[in-house]
Amino acid sequence: MTGERVKVLYIAGSGRSGSTILDRILGQLDGFFSAGELCNLWDRGLLAHRKCGCGVPVDQCPTWTGILATGFGRQLDQADATRVIALRRGWVRVRHIPKVLATHWRRPGDGDELLAVLGRLYGAVQEHTGCRVIVDSSKAPLYAELLARSPLVDLQVVHLVRDPRATAYSWLRTKQLPDFGDVRQMQRLPPLKSSGLWTLWQTMSELLVGRPRDRYLRLRYEDFVRDPQAAVRQAAALVGEQPTALPFQSADAVRLQPTHSVSGNPNRFQTGAVQLRPDSEWMHGLGGAHRALVTALTWPLLLRYRYPLRVRRTAVSDRTADHHARRG
Repeated sequence: MTGERVKVLYIAGSGRSGSTILDRILGQLDGFFSAGELCNLWDRGLLAHRKCGCGVPVDQCPTWTGILATGFGRQLDQADATRVIALRRGWVRVRHIPKVLATHWRRPGDGDELLAVLGRLYGAVQEHTGCRVIVDSSKAPLYAELLARSPLVDLQVVHLVRDPRATAYSWLRTKQLPDFGDVRQMQRLPPLKSSGLWTLWQTMSELLVGRPRDRYLRLRYEDFVRDPQAAVRQAAALVGEQPTALPFQSADAVRLQPTHSVSGNPNRFQTGAVQLRPDSEWMHGLGGAHRALVTALTWPLLLRYRYPLRVRRTAVSDRTADHHARRG
């Protein structure tokens, strides 16, 4: 590997925020590689054998086997993956937030074992694919802080924010998990827990990776789907890129080719034309008690991010032409 710092465009925020569809659109740009939630490579990809965005299990995907061979000189086994997972859990779990905050301004060198592994991984992605920018939609701000400490990673962050009432509704919905080809479903969370996590991850995103401002872009999901081309150009500009061509067929329709995302929302498997429209189904579908609870728990950040505290319930919701494009 060249030893140069790897440019990573990291999508931070909370679950069900639209990160997967933004990741995939950015991954269509020349020189960009859509990696999906790369923090989950070790457990979901190498241990659980979930599918890559190309449809092949990650541990059998030629792109990922090639990346791992480039970075580590061999194919990693279960023991290797388990070791990295243990190291990662010693950093990114909620209970480690005080430790992370206490050491926020201290940047260790590349002698740290986990930082060394991640530096080799991200360097191998760049070398094997020939990309200039890795798009990582892992979202977790603690993991973003970890990457920011690596001397081998040049990190820029898109902080993607979505109305917490919309994310709460998404967490309540039953949705198939196609990674295994069986009847398993995605995780569901009650509004109390999803609201708490939403508040925690937005706050930590701002505290840990919200500075310096020339490396940080806050983007509301609602603004992204309202003008996706402008949002994509903004995100690309953050990493010094000015794409000459965007994968849009019209102002709000994008054509997606397969990517090699290791984890993320099921829409990562969808290809072809996708229509992007504001999704207000939650205004009709989220019950009044749940809506009131989420609003009460998140109102300071609702105001900060310019969301109204009171939203009129709609009898008819705006829907995307394809529901897979609505949530990431």
